[in-house]
Amino acid sequence: MPSSAVDNHQHHHDAPPAAPPKPDTTKLVSLLLKAIIMTLITTLFFLLIGLASLFFLPLLLTSLHRHHSRNRNRLRRNKLDISTVFSPKDVKKLPQFRFSLRPEAETESQPECVVCLEEFRQGQWCRRLVGCGHVFHRKCVDTWLVKVVACPTCRTPVRLSSDEHQ
Repeated sequence: MPSSAVDNHQHHHDAPPAAPPKPDTTKLVSLLLKAIIMTLITTLFFLLIGLASLFFLPLLLTSLHRHHSRNRNRLRRNKLDISTVFSPKDVKKLPQFRFSLRPEAETESQPECVVCLEEFRQGQWCRRLVGCGHVFHRKCVDTWLVKVVACPTCRTPVRLSSDEHQ
């Protein structure tokens, strides 16, 4: 073999092997940019939510306070304070009567007490509430009125006598 051919053949074996292909840096940069942009968008979203809550929270609290005050004033106007109840002694001052059916009404269905849901019977003690005029068994309404100072049917504040103002 000629020497030039041998030299040429040796150069091919002595050359360093080809370097591995360079990684595609554009894909890596693209993924990195996507992650940064998504982080910024998420951060801005939560920052705006926080700022909006700082703006709307006082409005909500003010509205709730106004609503609560309005209800409290309405109760005062009706003279129905939730903390006020009748004592058993007060309840006994309410007007009472013995129930009696008119003879012509005996064929009609008899009225019933809405507290116990039983019909009124001849001679039972009953109370007609001053203010609304609803009628109940005396025992039923007495038990009710020591807990709640309002008519069980219509929630009208109960007064002890007809000459009291509403």
